[in-house]
Amino acid sequence: MALGKYPALGVPRRIKEQFRIRSAEFDISANWVKDKQLIKTHVNLAGEPAGKALDLCCGTGQIGRALKKRGWDVHGMDICQVMARSSSRYFPAIGGMAENIPYKSGSFQLVVCRQTFQFLNIKKTLSCIKRALAPGGSFVLSLTVPFSAADKRWLYKIHRVKQPLLLKFYTADDLMKGLKEAGFLIKKIRMLTVRESINRWMNYAPELKLHIREKVISMIKNAPLAYKELHRVEIIDGQVFEDWNWVILKAFLPKKQ
Repeated sequence: MALGKYPALGVPRRIKEQFRIRSAEFDISANWVKDKQLIKTHVNLAGEPAGKALDLCCGTGQIGRALKKRGWDVHGMDICQVMARSSSRYFPAIGGMAENIPYKSGSFQLVVCRQTFQFLNIKKTLSCIKRALAPGGSFVLSLTVPFSAADKRWLYKIHRVKQPLLLKFYTADDLMKGLKEAGFLIKKIRMLTVRESINRWMNYAPELKLHIREKVISMIKNAPLAYKELHRVEIIDGQVFEDWNWVILKAFLPKKQ
C-alpha cells in the first residue's frame, strides 16, 4: 500500500456515528478545537466580512462563531446531525456531506473547512466548494500535517492505528497540489503548532478499544528520535505531550474560470 492511501473504509454512516459519540465532549477532546491562536489565524485569513460564509464540516461551530463575531453571515454544514444542531445554536447549520453541498451556485463569498479533509474525497469536495463559491470567493482550508519527511512515515503509522476511517494521509504539499489542480490560486500559507496531551486525546476517543488507545500513546512515547525532536515529545506526570503541526491555506477562485 502506497504511503498516504487508506483502505476504502470511509463509510459516511460510520463517520456520523463516530462523531455522534464524541459530540457531547468534542470541545474538550483536544486543545486544537478551541485553540485561540488557531481560530484567530483562520479568521484573519478569511479577511474582512464580505457577505455569506460557509463553515463546512462545522462540528460544534468554533470557527463559525468566530467568523460571525467578525461580521460574516455564517452558515454551517456537518455530516453529523448532532454536531450541526450544536452549531445551530449560534448560526444556521444543516446536516449533509461535503461532497454534496446543497446550496445554490455562487452562494458564498467564503468557505472554511478545518481538520476534515482526511475524511473526504478531495476532488468531489473541491468541485462542490467551487460551485458554492461566488466568483472571486475565498476558501480557507486547514489540517494537521507532518513537519517534514523526517516524521512523515511514523505519523502516518500513528494515524493508521488511530483512525481507520481516514481516506488519505495528507502533507501540506498534497493539499496545495489538490487546490491547484482544482483551479484554486493559493494566496496565503500559514503554519503553526498546537500542543496536545495524547492521553487526553485518547480519553475522548470512546469509539476506540482500550488496546488501540494504549498503542497510540505508546507509539508516540516510543517514537523514533527524529519524530520526538520535531514534535517535542515530553512525558509529564505519566502523560505524553507533543506538538501538532498545522497548515492553514487561503485560496481563491479567479473571477474568470
